[in-house]
Amino acid sequence: MNHAVNETHAAQLAPRSRAAMQPLTLRLLVGLRVVALQVVRIACCALLVLIEPVLRATLVPIAYLGFLVTLVFGFLIGDPRFPRWGMLAFSVGTLMLYWLFLGLMSLFMTLPADRDCR
Repeated sequence: MNHAVNETHAAQLAPRSRAAMQPLTLRLLVGLRVVALQVVRIACCALLVLIEPVLRATLVPIAYLGFLVTLVFGFLIGDPRFPRWGMLAFSVGTLMLYWLFLGLMSLFMTLPADRDCR
């Protein structure tokens, strides 16, 4: 008789325990997903932070020198064979490429919510 009561009791608890475990499993999966996304975000952020000085050291001077060359040869000297508008577009495009990179960095480098950290 005691064995039959234990089986009945176990049969009644089995659906409850599965139902109770499902939210726990779901929370665990959501938590693992959040952790995995944070790891990917931090890895991308670290890579972008390491690349940024190299891009700044190359793209910004190229844009600046291209603009100066365009001013001198395209507008001051006025050489008719010099592609002034193409060179000016190249300079602006180079600077915009750097700004696009900074915008990409800002997507991965989010600041924490406004919390009082005293």
